[in-house]
Amino acid sequence: MDRTDERRPRQPGRRPKKKNYKYYKMKIRVFGASIFIMAVIALILPLRPKESEVEKRTLATFPSFSLSTFLNGEFFTGVDTWYSDTFPFRELLISGNNKYRSLYGFGSTTLHGTIQEADAIPTEKFDMTMIISDCGKAYFDDLENRMKEKMQAQQDEANAIDNASGGKKRREIEAVPEQVGSIYISGDTAFQLYYFATGPVDRYVNALNRLANKVDDSVNIYDIVVPISTGIYLDQKLQDELGCSNQQEAIDYVYASLDERVKTVDLFDTFKAHSDEYLYFRTDHHWTALGAYYTYCEYMNVKGESPTLLSEFETMTFDDFLGTYYASSEQNAALGSNPDTVVAYIPKATNEMTFVDSDGNEQQWKVIQDVTDWASSGKYNCFIGGDNPFSTIENPTLSDGSSCLVVKESFGNAFVPFLVDDYQTVYVVDYRYYPEGITSLIREKGIQDVIFLNNISAVSTDSLVKNIEEIVDY
Repeated sequence: MDRTDERRPRQPGRRPKKKNYKYYKMKIRVFGASIFIMAVIALILPLRPKESEVEKRTLATFPSFSLSTFLNGEFFTGVDTWYSDTFPFRELLISGNNKYRSLYGFGSTTLHGTIQEADAIPTEKFDMTMIISDCGKAYFDDLENRMKEKMQAQQDEANAIDNASGGKKRREIEAVPEQVGSIYISGDTAFQLYYFATGPVDRYVNALNRLANKVDDSVNIYDIVVPISTGIYLDQKLQDELGCSNQQEAIDYVYASLDERVKTVDLFDTFKAHSDEYLYFRTDHHWTALGAYYTYCEYMNVKGESPTLLSEFETMTFDDFLGTYYASSEQNAALGSNPDTVVAYIPKATNEMTFVDSDGNEQQWKVIQDVTDWASSGKYNCFIGGDNPFSTIENPTLSDGSSCLVVKESFGNAFVPFLVDDYQTVYVVDYRYYPEGITSLIREKGIQDVIFLNNISAVSTDSLVKNIEEIVDY
């Protein structure tokens, strides 16, 4: 059978539609030209950003060329990293992509990072003698004496170097940007997952105990371990599913292991009682000034003194704060659409302070700085000028010689302003950047109260505990 007979007869008046190949070719050319133009623009050096305001870090630099890196491919890998990291309008494009993805309804609950396995929290307090109890007390005493002799020898050597050079030897500082680890996002709120780590926690305890035995009995040492929002806002069942450690148990372990000379400030029950309030930011890993105020109240209660009422402070408010969670979640659209508000409380006695920056220069600043026009990622820096090695606040209304030293990471920034009205002098050391030791500082300044303030994650972070050990043992 002739298959031409099976063809349907062409209907009269209809012709097959002819494709417009010129139109398709033009679209391809326009698309290709657009990609080429974007690539050329991205290669124009003056347009490439050097720092990320959202991520608070210095972006990758163009790699140095050498024959070895060229041959092994490292040079091209570096170029690729530099190109993608410093692409013009990179942050705007990332934010736009996340907002576009959110239109498709991609889950309101996400996890950035991985669920880890935490150490079990010991049921008994940490005691250095337990580690070598089988060796006998005599052996422990001998070991302790040898350790003291070694530390003294190291100190004598450092002093000799200082005398020869005509000044103090400074601790080497390696600036490490704050890391928030794994993040769980539910709706418009992010939470950092907390994992207990036995090694750093025990070393933290031991460092504070060593300091307690190095300073005079007249010096009061306080330890404040701050729970993070995960332990206050999320129910324990969900925390268990995420592999998180129990923060109350971790704090109890730290406090039970400290020397009796170290006074502790327990916040967990207080924060739980106020868990319906704005104690922590949703887009950032820090607490709000309200959370810091409740901590100040608990601290004053331990001291046996009355705190200043919150209503007595004047306030400054800064909107549109997008913090570390927003940056670490690749600018999550839900977080970006609901920025935080920073409320700061101005001390009654003074709002003036000085700090020494990382270059050793003394700067005049405000305890609460107006950051209205600052980038959205920098609003938390309204508190005491951010993270600086050493700061001093003098209260002109007191002349009783009272003084305190706050040894802190960035959580302490929002806490310090509340102390200003209660001391003649408030000293602040950020142990991540302070180049010297605090034992000599306590003696030289005649400091009466030493306050260690750390969030629970910092106490479990090896690099941060190492910094604390260094400023204690320096």
